[in-house]
Amino acid sequence: MRQIGIAIVLMMSVATTASARQRPADDVFKDFTKRVADYSTLRSKMQTGLPVVASSGDPADVRSAELALARRIRTARATAHQGELFTPQVASAFRKILRAIDADTWKEIMDENPGPFPVRINDAYPKTQPLSTVPPNLLARLPKLPDGLEYRFVGSNLILHDTRSNLIVDRMPEAISTARAPQYPMTD
Repeated sequence: MRQIGIAIVLMMSVATTASARQRPADDVFKDFTKRVADYSTLRSKMQTGLPVVASSGDPADVRSAELALARRIRTARATAHQGELFTPQVASAFRKILRAIDADTWKEIMDENPGPFPVRINDAYPKTQPLSTVPPNLLARLPKLPDGLEYRFVGSNLILHDTRSNLIVDRMPEAISTARAPQYPMTD
């Protein structure tokens, strides 16, 4: 009977420890999700009064609407700086996930990675540069983004790209190693 009691106490202790370890990452991701939602709300406000252009519309009209939205967002976020969404705590949690990617995922990222180029907050993503994709198995481990915001790799940086305004919303420098593939498989 005593051994059963000890086993129950040990199991509860392990469960509590695992839960405590998980909670900080959950809180960090909740904070990140809130910051992203706040940006999305701001973008929606900035779209008010701008012409609605269908994606199948005239490319010149689409580009004009994109530029108008970008101007409004830049004005509203005039003091925006690196780390507003990718706070140090968020960056740490993301890096933990990114360090655990397997070699196949790393290769997929690097195959489409445009390589390094200057990425500054509130700058437009250069139309001359390709857009990398983030593999689905990695996206499943990162917080979900609202429509119009996407994770992208630029060299070793992870950026948040606003596809509606074509702006770089935030960046996390040195998110991944571009020097060599990881040695360990991604784990859950």
